[in-house]
Amino acid sequence: MAVKVNIDAGHGSNTAGKRTPPFPYDVVINDKITVKKGEQLREHIAAVGVAYYLEQELKRHGFQTMKSGWNDINATDDPDTPLSDRQNAVKKAKCDYSVSIHYNAYGDGKEFNSAAGLGIYIHDKYPGQSKKLADTVLKHLMQSSGQNNRGVKADALGMCNCNSLGTKAAILIELAFMTNLREAVSMMANEAYWKESARRICRGICEYAGIKYRPETNIPAKTVTPTSSKADIRWVQERLNTVLPHIYEPIKDIIPLKVDGSYGPKTRIATLLYWDALGWGKHMNDDGTRVGKNTREALASVKI
Repeated sequence: MAVKVNIDAGHGSNTAGKRTPPFPYDVVINDKITVKKGEQLREHIAAVGVAYYLEQELKRHGFQTMKSGWNDINATDDPDTPLSDRQNAVKKAKCDYSVSIHYNAYGDGKEFNSAAGLGIYIHDKYPGQSKKLADTVLKHLMQSSGQNNRGVKADALGMCNCNSLGTKAAILIELAFMTNLREAVSMMANEAYWKESARRICRGICEYAGIKYRPETNIPAKTVTPTSSKADIRWVQERLNTVLPHIYEPIKDIIPLKVDGSYGPKTRIATLLYWDALGWGKHMNDDGTRVGKNTREALASVKI
């Protein structure tokens, strides 16, 4: 019988609070979501983004899944389902594990501050087998992340209560601080980071469950240039969005890139920044419009 995992997206579309301070500039997440200057990004939007890609990854590896707190990629119409309703639904579905996706916060929520990092919670009284699952998932999330490791902590959080959920293990992941400008822009408001986080969480669950993780094999076979296919250019853009936030502070209108399959000036500049970070800048006579074999291999080798 397939292992069943509940994927919980924290809070609801319009839950009070649970959002970033106002952004100081426009941030494009994808072709459907843009956070304008002065607007706030709701935690639930980003949580559903990760949950959606995590469900795809888990299904690709043969897991059964269920959802709590969300129903599809559209995160704008989800009510804040009461905790007891979520717990009862998970228990009724007889899930083996539950993973709740969240973003952390510190301060009054009106201004960004320096609190940062990634951590996982388990229940303090009814953890079941959660500690091992949390340790395994955290290990994969921290690989190449460049974030502060806030570790595994125990608290009386309902979506970690294995007794109420009827699960063997349950964890709540705080992926980044929505009150930290760098993490809010480069991680919370970054679709590439949503996908990266989903892959890493799935890797951890696979290892814990004794299932071999299968990386996707979509690396472009040829040099990527402005005339390459949109799929190949999007691959480069997604990989740059994955690695650059851990190397540089957010650069307005550059990082993260819009993943649109168009090799424009911003993608060229991001490529040059990546070469510089690798120490290749002084050896390159290129203008950033050719992603050759060495660059593709370097981008593909980043552990996600």
